[in-house]
Amino acid sequence: MHSSSAVKHEHSSPSSRSLYLLQNVLRSGGIRRKARICLTFLAGQGSAQALNLVVGFLVLRWLDVGSYARYGLTYGFQSTANLLVDLGFSATIIALVGHRIEDRRVIGNYVRAGRQLRLRMLAAVMPVAGIVFLFMTNRLQWGAASQIGLLLSIFVAIYFSGLQAYYGSALIVTRRLGTYYRIQLYASVGRLGGCALLHFAGHLDAMTAVWINAAGLVGAGLAYKKLSSQLMDEPLCASPPIVRQMLRYVMPNIPGVIFYALQGQIAVFLIAILGQNKNVAQVSALARLGQLFILLSAFNTMVVEPWFARSSEKQVLPRYFAALGGAVCLSVLCVGSSLIYPGCWLWILGTNYQNLNLELTWTILANCVGYLVAITWTVISARRLIYWSSTLLHIGLILAAEIAFIVFVGVPTTLRAVEFGFVSALAALIAQCINLTYGLKRGPRVNLNVDETDNRLTPESVLIS
Repeated sequence: MHSSSAVKHEHSSPSSRSLYLLQNVLRSGGIRRKARICLTFLAGQGSAQALNLVVGFLVLRWLDVGSYARYGLTYGFQSTANLLVDLGFSATIIALVGHRIEDRRVIGNYVRAGRQLRLRMLAAVMPVAGIVFLFMTNRLQWGAASQIGLLLSIFVAIYFSGLQAYYGSALIVTRRLGTYYRIQLYASVGRLGGCALLHFAGHLDAMTAVWINAAGLVGAGLAYKKLSSQLMDEPLCASPPIVRQMLRYVMPNIPGVIFYALQGQIAVFLIAILGQNKNVAQVSALARLGQLFILLSAFNTMVVEPWFARSSEKQVLPRYFAALGGAVCLSVLCVGSSLIYPGCWLWILGTNYQNLNLELTWTILANCVGYLVAITWTVISARRLIYWSSTLLHIGLILAAEIAFIVFVGVPTTLRAVEFGFVSALAALIAQCINLTYGLKRGPRVNLNVDETDNRLTPESVLIS
């Protein structure tokens, strides 16, 4: 189940990053040009995401409950570890590059600085993550060979996700939209073909499914790295002023990212600790429905965020209410359909999960509230309204709500787990609305200009090919 940034920094994947081209288009140019760019986004992002959704739901239907428990918990753990390694640095490149999208050296400096920070976090986080994963899965009696194989797939996927995040951003800011989406499509088609081939051959299980996912990330990451080398000048060493600027921009939000990384999958983790494989599979399957909201989240960061980034101060609040109103209308339709026609949603999950009617409605409601959180966070991020106080408020309200739920209700069943997700999302929405109000009164925290006078890198620096 996802909330705010997650949904956005949710996963911090390159497909969820802002497209600076759309910033320029949406603030100037005619309706015809705007429509063409939006259609390009829908064709590219929509096709790639649709393929990913198809693969995800086919795997859900093809795997038995026990195998999907392994797959779902591994996928959730990978998402959490990836956020802890990234800490939101990859999501800063578009905002910090700003209008300097033609400057190869600026883009390269930000990519190198971000990769340096990520590699340091990778070395610090993954040993601890490995120990926690083995401890958690040992209780479910998965077996040593299965545990090690799944853990190795997590390591590989996280490393190459970093290549996607940073080198993919270089393609986005330099307006290589077609190339960017082509790689996404190739990776998705590869996943679909690999899973289908193994399924019909009778060899698709949790282990092969997670390694097919990892292989897709490896291929896409290497492709982005090769292509981006033609679009930017990446130095061998990170620029200290750029590193400091990225740290200053992200630092107030790091506690929130760490908190989100842990609590974003907390329902699955609690069920893994307190429940059985069946409960893990059910919660993971219901969480898969949240993937249907990813296209909306990508639209947020590629269209809505640039819209707010270039808005005047007087335009921000009216535009926020307009965007929020549209999201509320869409949410009413989604929740209503889960109540009136639950069979349509449950059909997606497959025959193993047809008895989860009430759990379904709570899941859809939680994801709809999470989307409202995502819209609010998009405005906060676009306007650079990130402060220590806002992060602490966000964490405090969610923690209070979650602790109260665990103490007074508990999380012993699948239903309680999805209700827990709804309570968390609602607390996040309240916190982000307060933070947006405070941020609009105080103004942006970070200036886009950075003093590079002490930057030792020169245009003649050795470049990475």
